[in-house]
Amino acid sequence: MKSFFSILIMSFLLLSVNAQERYVQDLSDNKWKIILDPKAGWKNDVLFAPPLSIKSLPVNLPGFGWQNLGKENGVITTLPATVEQFFWGENGNSFGVSGNYLGVSWFTTNANVPASLKGRRLTLNFESVRFRAEVFVNRKLVGYDLVNGTPFKVDITDAVKYGGTNEIAVRITDPNGNFDWRDSQNFMWGNYRTNPTHGFGGITGRVKLIATDEVFIEDIFVKNKPKANEIDVDVTMFNETGKNVSGTLSLQIKEAKGGGMVVLEKTYPVSAFGKGGRLSSFSLSADDVRLWSPDSPELYLLTARWIGSDKSNDVYQQRFGFRWFEVRDVEGDKQFYLNGKRFVGLTAISWGFWPVNGIAPSDQLARKQIETAKKIGLNMLNFHRTIGQQNVLDYADELGLLYFEEPGGNQYPADRFNATDPIGKMQADFYFATRNEKLFRMIKRDRNHPSLVIYNMHNERGAQPQKQDSVQMLAAHKLDPTRILTYNSSNGDIKMGPDKRFKLHLLPYDFTFRDYGWFDQHHAGGPGTYHDNLYRNPTNYLRYFDHKDEIQYYGEEGAIGTPPRLQLIRDEILKAGEKIGWESDAYLKWYDAYDDFLKNTPGFSKAFPNVDSLTRNMGNVAYYYQGRIIENIRISNQVDGYAVNGWESMKLENHSGIVDNYRNPKGDTELIARYAKPLYVAVKMNHKVLQLGDTTTVDFFIVNEAGIKGNHTLEVSVEADGKTTVVKTIPVTVTGGSTYGELLSAGLPIIPSQAGYTKVTAKLLSAGKTVASGDDKIFAVALDTKGIPEDGMIADTSGVISNFLRSAGVKSFKEFRSGRPVGKYMITGAFDPQQTGNPLVTEILEWVNEGNTLIVAGNIEKWATFLGRKEIIDYRGLKELGTTWYGGNFFVKEHDIFAGLPQNCVFNWEYQSLATYNKARIGLRLFNGETVVACVADHKPEVYSALSVVPHGRGKIILSALDLLSTIKDLKLTKVAEGDGENASSATFNNSSQNKANIVGQQILLNLIKQGSK
Repeated sequence: MKSFFSILIMSFLLLSVNAQERYVQDLSDNKWKIILDPKAGWKNDVLFAPPLSIKSLPVNLPGFGWQNLGKENGVITTLPATVEQFFWGENGNSFGVSGNYLGVSWFTTNANVPASLKGRRLTLNFESVRFRAEVFVNRKLVGYDLVNGTPFKVDITDAVKYGGTNEIAVRITDPNGNFDWRDSQNFMWGNYRTNPTHGFGGITGRVKLIATDEVFIEDIFVKNKPKANEIDVDVTMFNETGKNVSGTLSLQIKEAKGGGMVVLEKTYPVSAFGKGGRLSSFSLSADDVRLWSPDSPELYLLTARWIGSDKSNDVYQQRFGFRWFEVRDVEGDKQFYLNGKRFVGLTAISWGFWPVNGIAPSDQLARKQIETAKKIGLNMLNFHRTIGQQNVLDYADELGLLYFEEPGGNQYPADRFNATDPIGKMQADFYFATRNEKLFRMIKRDRNHPSLVIYNMHNERGAQPQKQDSVQMLAAHKLDPTRILTYNSSNGDIKMGPDKRFKLHLLPYDFTFRDYGWFDQHHAGGPGTYHDNLYRNPTNYLRYFDHKDEIQYYGEEGAIGTPPRLQLIRDEILKAGEKIGWESDAYLKWYDAYDDFLKNTPGFSKAFPNVDSLTRNMGNVAYYYQGRIIENIRISNQVDGYAVNGWESMKLENHSGIVDNYRNPKGDTELIARYAKPLYVAVKMNHKVLQLGDTTTVDFFIVNEAGIKGNHTLEVSVEADGKTTVVKTIPVTVTGGSTYGELLSAGLPIIPSQAGYTKVTAKLLSAGKTVASGDDKIFAVALDTKGIPEDGMIADTSGVISNFLRSAGVKSFKEFRSGRPVGKYMITGAFDPQQTGNPLVTEILEWVNEGNTLIVAGNIEKWATFLGRKEIIDYRGLKELGTTWYGGNFFVKEHDIFAGLPQNCVFNWEYQSLATYNKARIGLRLFNGETVVACVADHKPEVYSALSVVPHGRGKIILSALDLLSTIKDLKLTKVAEGDGENASSATFNNSSQNKANIVGQQILLNLIKQGSK
């Protein structure tokens, strides 16, 4: 499906053929040649902010001369395009961000201009460029702009050859930029401070040649109103004749779908106006129109037709939707409302990175972005720390998804300017002119999209708003008073009272600054995986906050890094037939590393038959977490918006996106979508992982955006070993209306009857029929000591391993101090390797060589280094797994060491005692032995070992980098039989851990010791 702009261009072309009104020629699909000009100067240029006079600007010629422009080597492409798309690593180093090109490039094409256009006004309309564009037509400078990412147009009337071919050359200068999420650092360009933006240079949007009469329609703004079927239409006319012109303006509204029904037509006289702009406003009301919403994205076309007294004429079309988005106070609770119905935003922050060219999506990818978000269950997305793209908003309008937009880089570096210094004043004037212009252009470009509902000025700005900020906000709100405008999306501790720094905002059609009523707080980092402390009871769970009288919006939540869908991306790259794009080479190397591991490491292909199976299951770790926390905010009935941190993953650093850069969902979409449904029963447990015999407490909530209300029955059943048993029926009352989350029943104890998984299901019944349902699972571990050798040793000066074994009823071990071990196994904790005798042999290794088992469960770095020097293991260092947005994941194959535990899987909530980010997370670069648990880290094209078994002589060495000892450090041992000191092994202890989920790590430790008998 073509984007709205493609359709609009076609309609304009038809109009130009039939009525000679407005002519549009899309040059984007022309053959554009990109040529690098590395010798061109740019670093110390004088820069010009709008408004400017083209006649006063210096003319920067090609470094190789105009005469060689057509002879220089380059690449042929269509638009949008960037230098990085084709020339990444041109300097010989493509690693990381080293392959970025800084400097000047030329984008050239030819355009035919019909002779019939002579006498009309001709412009080149650029959707966006980065960074600076100097536009030449037939080698004459006609345009200049450096407000990147925004639309601008260039009058080329006096430079065009009518009835012939015209050379268009755009000199692009890329002076700086970032390849991560930060937008707070202002980059310098010579003496000028510039707004931070992504570091891609090129023409990043479509380019059109447009011809109009000298009196024409410049812009239309369709302004939504509280009564959703009413609109105000602002039409901006422009007169370049120098004479007074009057005329008529006809407005028609019809359904946007092909052959749509006309719902309104009116004609208005326009009094005479002279050179310059003229704004006319019209109030319209249309009966029987369908309102726009995510569930029903109904769109309309407003067509404005101008007929002037000087015989000028023009037609301008604007797509829009009838809808109203607002904040309401419902019995003291501030809530979002869309078209008179409460709205809770489920969104994710998108940093604006895209594959291939880096910065501009194809129509196909723009559509995929919206379709994927809806499939996951989101109803909103954020343009975060960067300006959005128009075709993305087009598809959001068409398919039904709300949007929140930031211009990106809209900072106030007040401490950087010295107003008393001429250079400082020049820097300040330039900076604020470009900063403000970018915001204003963004608003004018995007304000007709019904999908867009909130503007935000800054992300995580710590400074108080300055006068410049207030002026900017008011000017922005005047350009579009129909939407909410906020000063800051915030991190850190936010005051409960008024707070200008974090809460300043403007409401629709209200120019009163408010410093209370908007509570937007970030909790950007995630825990690594879902864990039991995230829900304790009905008033104690993550993101529970009983704060009604402000909009409660969590703007960045729960970064958990996981790899992209490497196999799908590889297929996409190979399908294109050539390795173009700023990140393609990195993705291919990344895929190859994972693929090589799966094919050449015994046992893992059974669990993960291909790379996509592995990466998708890693993505599921983040998906499950986000789904359950989305459930948390929905049951609270207080939260008005929740933003996943984040949307797309990047090539570097930030891998917490729930889709990859190609907009593939990184996990199984149902894992989030089930918790975004409008109606279901939320089953919440305070313990999902526990020891068999322990109790979990289960609470039941309804998530209800469907308006269900009245008396119902809650039926709770337990399923284990294929058998389902109803354990309780509970009469409940559902409030409905704007009560979207509600506790139905609390405190039901459930004791799993068997090890493994137990499923708890709740059904909400009315007259015996199921109205809504939901479920959750418990994983229970029966701590198993069978098979542990009768004789072994513990090398652990901390004593925690000995205490644990006693608590588990294992008594037949001795403490190792030095010398030669005795028994079948020795497990090390807080204990350094010992060197004795032959440099390649020690007494411990001689003992292993004879058929015994050394288990390294602690101090892994020293032991791995020691064994590497002894030539026992091929060890080449370790890798610390990243946290939050960097990320890293463990995955395990089938093995006796994991008996009684999930196998052939990625560590998810069942392994919360080992996989969370507060644990020591390490992988070994180990090139011999049998890998049992593997791991990956951020974007490194490697797979590491987290647990391996290495043969040595007739024995074996088990190396575990898993943080197993943390699962036994908090044991509370209660003696229930006599025994002290040396005789303590004869006593019996109760094992009571503060974290019941530690039972998984404890079972792994026991299973490791069992290896001593095998």
